[in-house]
Parts: sequence; structure tokens; C-alpha cells
Amino acid sequence: MDNNQNLKTLFFCNTFEVIEQYNNKRKDNNIYKSQEYKDFLNLVKRPFIIFCHLIHQQIPCEIAANNFYIITPIGLFDVDISVSPSNFRLHKYLDIFSLLYIEFIDTGINIKFRENAGTFLANKIAEINPVMVANKRTKDINAFDLSYPDHSCYFNKREILDFSQEELINKFKEWFQHYLPLFLQAVSKEVIPDISPTISELYTLNQCTEDTGVSQLVLKLWIRTINRKGQAILYGSPGTGKTFIAEKLAKYLIGGSDGFSELVQFHPAYSYEDFIQGIRPQSQDGELTYPLVPGRFLEFCKRAESYQDTCVLIIDEINRANLAQVFGELMYLLEYRDREIPLAGGNNFRIPKNVRIIGTMNTADRSIANIDHALRRRFAFIELRSNYEVLRNYHRIRGFAVEGLINILQQLNQAIADKNYEIGISFFLTDNLREDIEDIWRMEIEPYLEEYFFNQLEKVDQFRWDEIKNKLWI
Repeated sequence: MDNNQNLKTLFFCNTFEVIEQYNNKRKDNNIYKSQEYKDFLNLVKRPFIIFCHLIHQQIPCEIAANNFYIITPIGLFDVDISVSPSNFRLHKYLDIFSLLYIEFIDTGINIKFRENAGTFLANKIAEINPVMVANKRTKDINAFDLSYPDHSCYFNKREILDFSQEELINKFKEWFQHYLPLFLQAVSKEVIPDISPTISELYTLNQCTEDTGVSQLVLKLWIRTINRKGQAILYGSPGTGKTFIAEKLAKYLIGGSDGFSELVQFHPAYSYEDFIQGIRPQSQDGELTYPLVPGRFLEFCKRAESYQDTCVLIIDEINRANLAQVFGELMYLLEYRDREIPLAGGNNFRIPKNVRIIGTMNTADRSIANIDHALRRRFAFIELRSNYEVLRNYHRIRGFAVEGLINILQQLNQAIADKNYEIGISFFLTDNLREDIEDIWRMEIEPYLEEYFFNQLEKVDQFRWDEIKNKLWI
């Protein structure tokens, strides 16, 4: 059996093969004498014990479990095994309240909360600090379901086998810092000021899916890409909700934690001096001075350095500016996030590790093919198309039937026959669609079509308001 350990991480290349073999034989009376059992102890349990110790060290001593063990019939080493009747499971509690636990299952490692953990912590806080009860600051905590899947830290097989110890630990630390104030408040009479906002403002993946209409599977892929690359551009035709989705992704990345987001809009006159830094004349005590003033991005990064969690800069209409000129030295730093370089006007600069950049790009203004290749290499590109299901769900709540409108939009986009110029759905996301639809169509859709079909106006005629109004059924 190949039991070579991946030098990057704690676990072995065949860890999950060993788990499967052990799981198949563990009902055998002679399992404890078998090679599968020895492999299991050496290649699965022992690395997991070390990993548990490393995770345990990240938890403040005030709330860390005093006795680092689990009751088990096997009783080996200092972390014990709980095996359910049907499935393999290594299991260990990490905190003094036995609310947070780590488990190794056959699909990966999960760190999560016991059922009703939020209620337990709220009650514990209320016991030692009546002030928190008086100002109702435990209300959100008590109603907060920490056992919900979004509130777990999961390491899949690939991460376990490929990630270094440091990467695995950092993932846990980033996740746990959202909940640490709860635990600390449960053992201290001193009021921790940010406990309620941290929890009550947490924006879950479920909420992001409901708001954007994008499936959780796709959202997870986008979020992984943004975190891996550091920057991404949402691109598509007008009305596909690029800015809206960028704001929701930023909200999820921040997660109601110690982070923030800002939006800046590019335009043709936007310059390097506006974005990075430049000399700007100023009047001071009646004299004209020329100080070197930081631009919007430098100010954003300086502020982000004082935050622990993710900070997101949204660049709306990123392709409307001369990007090579505006970004300057940033082109290098986007690719080499761990480097620091001198800027043209002086001062050294680096992009903090917690900074993410999300750009939006209207392909009707400028195709992705026309973007500088150096810039394209540094950004991940996420395409957005018209999502009719979002339009359908939005108006189902408001009692409007939009199947006729969707059919017309589909026909219209087939006539346009270019995904870069398709009509998006955001034109029609209005609460008074029945009253607004004529104005939207006559004053927004028709002028757009007249510009696109400027030498084929006969194609526009079949989509004039008088032609389509009786087919809407709104």
C-alpha cells in the first residue's frame, strides 16, 4: 500500500482509501489485529489527532476544552473515536461548553456547532450579564441557528490532501472569528461591543441565492474563484444585474464580519491619479501647494489594513476607463499579491491579503475580446446572461404573470442574436410592472433596439409597443 505523505499537509495521499477499507472491515471481530486497522491508526487517526491539536491551539484558553479527549471503547492516543452504527466518524469537542466539535467523516473534515448552540450561548450570556438582557442584545443570538450548514467549516477531500497545515488552520481561523465574540461573552461580564452586529448581519449563501437567483453550486464556484484569484469581472449584456450581483457577492464575502465594501465607478476621464496617487494643487494659508495625494484605491487599501476580514472594492463599469493607464503598477501587484513595489510618485505599496476586487463590465459598450491581454490574465471573468427565473420569481410574489413578457424577451434576444447585446431582465424588476411596462418599453427598450438595428428598422417594428402589448398578459 502506498502510504506516502503529502509533504505540504498532515494527511496521506491514500487517507480516504484507508478509511474505506477500514470501514468495510470494522465489523469483523478480528479488525484490531488486521493490517487495515494498523493503517487506519497510522494514516488516518494519528494525523487527525495532530490536526485536532492544531485547531485546539487556535481557540482562546478561556473557552478551550480543558480535557482534550473523547470517551471511546478503543481508547488509543489522546483523541478518541466515536463510530456510529452505519458510518465512520472521528469526533472531538473543542470548547468548554461542548458546543463546537470537529469530526472526520468519509467525505472530509467538518467543524460545526451542536444543535441549539445559539440558544445555549444566549442563555449563558444572560446569566452572567443582565445588562445584555436589558438591552435585548441576546435576542438575535437566541434566534440564531448555529447548527445550520452555512455555519460550519468544512474541509473537502481535495483540501485535506492538498492544502498545507497553515492553509487549513487559516481557513478555520477566518471562519471561527465570526463566532468567537459569542463564546467570549459567555465567559466574561465585560460587554463585547460588536457581538450582536457580527451575528445579526451575517449574510448566508441561502440568502445570496434567494436574492440573486443564482444556485448555491454556482455561487460557491464564483466565490472560490474570487478568493483564489483575488479579483474577478462580472460581464454581460445590459440589464443582467451585474452591479446588483457584485454587491451581493461582496456582502457574502464580508459575511457580516469585520470587513467592508466600497463602490467606485470608472468613466473615460478616470485617471491613475484618481485611482492610485497623484499631485493635486491645493490652497493652504493663501499659498498654492502641490502635495502627493493618495487615490481611491490606495485609500481603500490603507483602510483595509486595519480590518481582519475580507474587504471588497467593486469597480462598476470597469471597461469604460483606460485600464492600463489607470492601474499602472497595480497590474504587477494584482498578480503578485505578496509583493511590495515603489510607486511612480514615491512611497512603497502592496495590496493587503484581505482585499478582493469585483469589477462589472457591460459588453454592449466594449467586448471582452478588446480588453488588454495582460489585464485579462490577472482577472477571472464570470459571464452573466438573462436569468428569466429571477424575473419569474420576483413577480410571482407581487402577483404579476410575466410568462408573456418572458416569451417576448426570448424572441427579441433571438432576433438580436448576439449575447453581448441581449436585453436583460433588470429593466423589468419594478414593483409596479403593470403601470410601468409601457414607459419602460417605449422609452428604454425601443430606443436601444433602434440604435442596435439602425440599418434594419423593420426588425424593430415587430417589437414596437403597439405590436407586443396584447401579448404580455400582465
